[in-house]
Amino acid sequence: MALSALATGRRRFNGRARRVRAALIGLALLGPAGMPAGGRAGAAAAQSGAPAAPEPPPVAFTGGLDTRVREVSLHNLLDFDDGAGPETLGAPGAGLKTVSDAHFFRVRHRVWGQLKARGGARLYARAAAEWRKYLSPYLSPQKTEVVFDNLYLELPRPRGLPFTLRAGRQDIIRGDGFVLLEGGPGDGSRTIYHNALLLTLHGAGLGLKETQLDLLAIRNPAWDRMTIANGPSAEDRAAGRRRMVENDETAFGLYASHASVKPHVFDAYYFYKEEEADAAPDPHLRLHTLGGRAAGDLPWQLRYGIEGAYQFGTREPAGTEFCASAGASPGGAAGCSFDHRSHGGQARLSRSFLTFLHPMLETGAVYLSGDDPADPSHPLPDDRAWVPVFSRWPKWSELLIYTQIAEAGRVAHWTNQVSFYAALGVTLARDTRFTYAYHELRAEHPLLVETAGGDGAGGVDAGGSRPLLEGLFGTGTRRGVLHVWQVTTVFGRALSGHFLVERFAPGDFYAPDRRDDAYFVRWELMWKR
Repeated sequence: MALSALATGRRRFNGRARRVRAALIGLALLGPAGMPAGGRAGAAAAQSGAPAAPEPPPVAFTGGLDTRVREVSLHNLLDFDDGAGPETLGAPGAGLKTVSDAHFFRVRHRVWGQLKARGGARLYARAAAEWRKYLSPYLSPQKTEVVFDNLYLELPRPRGLPFTLRAGRQDIIRGDGFVLLEGGPGDGSRTIYHNALLLTLHGAGLGLKETQLDLLAIRNPAWDRMTIANGPSAEDRAAGRRRMVENDETAFGLYASHASVKPHVFDAYYFYKEEEADAAPDPHLRLHTLGGRAAGDLPWQLRYGIEGAYQFGTREPAGTEFCASAGASPGGAAGCSFDHRSHGGQARLSRSFLTFLHPMLETGAVYLSGDDPADPSHPLPDDRAWVPVFSRWPKWSELLIYTQIAEAGRVAHWTNQVSFYAALGVTLARDTRFTYAYHELRAEHPLLVETAGGDGAGGVDAGGSRPLLEGLFGTGTRRGVLHVWQVTTVFGRALSGHFLVERFAPGDFYAPDRRDDAYFVRWELMWKR
């Protein structure tokens, strides 16, 4: 009896052990997938009594603001003449001296907000206002304009499709900004927006790995039509003041970027752009730009970047005086048009060193085609000159963009330039960096044709009447030498700043009596949160 009871108890124990082992094996095989919603973290929270993580709201709001303070001093930026008076260039009352020599503060405020849906859709708005206080010469304060710096709706991958759509006012920067960055150069660095429709195709969803294709449509009017307060008045428009850009501009483009060949990035792009004057029935410039870019790392810890583009299209003269010239084609508002052909490019090579002061060396070159005033086969001014598509910003210099006002009638109109530069940067402290750059600047062609005598002291403008040029330009191609010194620093998470000095020594591209040095000096503090 005792042996029989012992055997029965052992069988019951073995049965329970087998059931426990089976349950443990089942849990092991199920793993995280077999756990209730919330996974291990939810189970741990339930065991500890902690509340589960709250579900995100259907729409989340975030926002912020920033303030930028700058003090700027300018000297000789238009006339290169220490003794020039305020009416030396242009017609009386033009006030060009206020640009050539000035001392002022400029303070920009921006505030932004964003609504983001749980599915990823995003509505973003940013308002901006910048006021200036001129110390020399004194200018009466103006009402501060308040604008929508950004205002767009973004739909990322709608219904799982491999693209993102962004519509509205937005900042768009591609590559090094050689062709696409600045939408409104007329207001300086207050804004850089484009009024655009941007469709970005993501190659990963199409089996193209790290490839991105942007399709763009841009419309930038001469005056801002979305001001919040103190926008341009009828008097401003009649006088041509407070423009964002000289003409209404319309563009369509494609920009492709491929980054699967590590450590290189390859870009290719095409843009079609039209520029039309106010109330003009047809554009006076129709321009196609086709280009490519490559950047990345090389052996020996070198980094490189190279880019080139070709432009072609048609350009109409402002009047009919050129229509009897060689190369004119009938048509257009002026009665004729001319073929436009131009090209440009840039290249750079740099290396950083992991030694004392962490020095960085960089060298590079820039080429932007110019128009030859002595070529009778191309009588229309600028029909062979590079056109900065959406790149009228201080890419190489803050000072030089002002010198281009007298040359092209436009600020930051980069063209007719052949330059070489070298730069050195060192780290002075953990968050403080010093850089120095030397630029040797030339022009592909002189702006004036040399007159009899050949002494380079004078010339005539073979391209037509340009009132700002009188007495300023020579007949040479050496623009001069530019020195740039800059210190940048970060004071904390919310505050940064820099101090910048530029000096330009003009060459024989300018008249012999217009070669006094020009200076640009600026300090900046930037606070954001």
